[in-house]
Amino acid sequence: MDVLDKLRILSDAAKYDAACTSSGIDKKAAKGGMGSASACGICHSFAGDGRCISLLKVLMTNLCTFDCAYCVNRRSNDIKRAAFTPRELADLTMQFYRRNYIEGLFLSSGVMKSADYTCEQMIKTLRILREEYRFSGYIHAKAIPGADKALLAQLGLLADRMSVNIEMPSRISLQRLAPDKTKQAILAPMGYMTERIQENRHDLVRYNHAPKFAPASLRRGFINIMT
Repeated sequence: MDVLDKLRILSDAAKYDAACTSSGIDKKAAKGGMGSASACGICHSFAGDGRCISLLKVLMTNLCTFDCAYCVNRRSNDIKRAAFTPRELADLTMQFYRRNYIEGLFLSSGVMKSADYTCEQMIKTLRILREEYRFSGYIHAKAIPGADKALLAQLGLLADRMSVNIEMPSRISLQRLAPDKTKQAILAPMGYMTERIQENRHDLVRYNHAPKFAPASLRRGFINIMT
């Protein structure tokens, strides 16, 4: 499967992840182009200053070990599956960015193998972008419930904003619709990110060169919670 096939599958899968506000525009490509903007995963969101920005919105993978009844990517659903390698996704992002198709990346993922493994793949992607390609564009990353705190910390230092999905917080409802998840695993990333943002505020006051943890979330003073 080539990268464009993966893009079509994983941008389509990402449209169900409520995080970006689309403008509703669906530009068609010129003859011989890559197709419509929405088909290539380009959506629109808003920066903290109200500016509309174009983002490449994709999943790292739609493979998932969970079988949540409400999710199109659940393991029991018979759909076409794909996964980017970190290098593939970083290169694709840079190609779009250099052509002025996008100003940033929104990255979420199904849980492939384990929460830690999935988070590691996302971190590798962002490291290539930030450290190798010196990408200074906007990055919004979704926290993976159940991932180790140390991995979430690395992700937050590479992303401009982080958010976490909170699905079915009722214990009974969660057991019925998402038997592989626990309420604690879902809520833990939100609590950890809130703590890190508060700690980072103090560090920035004390040390001018302290690394910034999810700075767009820091400026806004809250974590986006998608329900």
